[in-house]
Amino acid sequence: MRNVRLDEAMSARAALVISAFRADEAIIRLLEAAHAVVDPPWSGICVVDSLGSGHIARHVKARGWTDVVYRTHAVNLGSAGNLAERLRWAASEGFDYAYAINHDGDVVSDVVRGLVAEAERRRSAGGRVGAIYPLRRYVGRGSQYDLTGKTRLPVPFIGTASRPAHSFRVFWASSNGALYSLGPVRAGLLPWADFWMGWEDLAYGWLLDDHGYEQWVDAKVVIDDDYETRAVTQRLVVTEKPVWYAYYQTRNLLLASRRTKQSTVARALLLARFAMECGLTLAVRKDKTRRLQLLSQGVRDGLLDVSGKGPVP
Repeated sequence: MRNVRLDEAMSARAALVISAFRADEAIIRLLEAAHAVVDPPWSGICVVDSLGSGHIARHVKARGWTDVVYRTHAVNLGSAGNLAERLRWAASEGFDYAYAINHDGDVVSDVVRGLVAEAERRRSAGGRVGAIYPLRRYVGRGSQYDLTGKTRLPVPFIGTASRPAHSFRVFWASSNGALYSLGPVRAGLLPWADFWMGWEDLAYGWLLDDHGYEQWVDAKVVIDDDYETRAVTQRLVVTEKPVWYAYYQTRNLLLASRRTKQSTVARALLLARFAMECGLTLAVRKDKTRRLQLLSQGVRDGLLDVSGKGPVP
């Protein structure tokens, strides 16, 4: 693979695209951090909000930031619709890549610069790049490095204490900190907005893979992630999501498997995962009855192809 010089990589146009929802101060912090960067690796910024208060727009205007596009919607897009809108905007503006972060993400110029350089290396070697992800180190899981996306199967978590020496192919990874190529978007591939909340990044990764787009984790670019987890025992760590998330967790996994090319084994493992989640709920989670009700409702709606915002929250 030909090495790409940093100045060559930076000839590609990248946009910083930020998700917002009732997080004005966090978004303003990110925008301030972005504008403190000298010679940033992005040439445009877009914030997509839902039910915005107007505070972010006023701050952008007061600061005179002409490179920031702020868009708010009169309905709650959910994380899935928000991601789709951000990628659609970046593609329509002629960018090559979109670096996506949520309100709880970080703006680190070296991370973006490194991911763009990796994408350009892959592209110049003839690869059909769909996304480049940083190597994620989960603080709440003993600072293990995330390898979960290496398997197409919907397993909860695969980690290693040793940092991988080389970049590796994946089927998906978190959209919070992902660099998405916008070629697939222009070809008509977008995250499914009707997922509303949960697993939209996994579903989009599966969709990219179905259409022959490569996704890589760049082992040279590491970010620390304090994702919501709780240690039950020294060996058992579980995610800590709101009760209502149980509905989307099951429904959207089923929707993703129905809309993409999943093997019989993968579909069977979905059922195993749901059974495991029921077991964890009974054993260690709070609000057991309500969670189990939502898990079962999510399975039913997923099988019936029900999408959009669900009955909760």
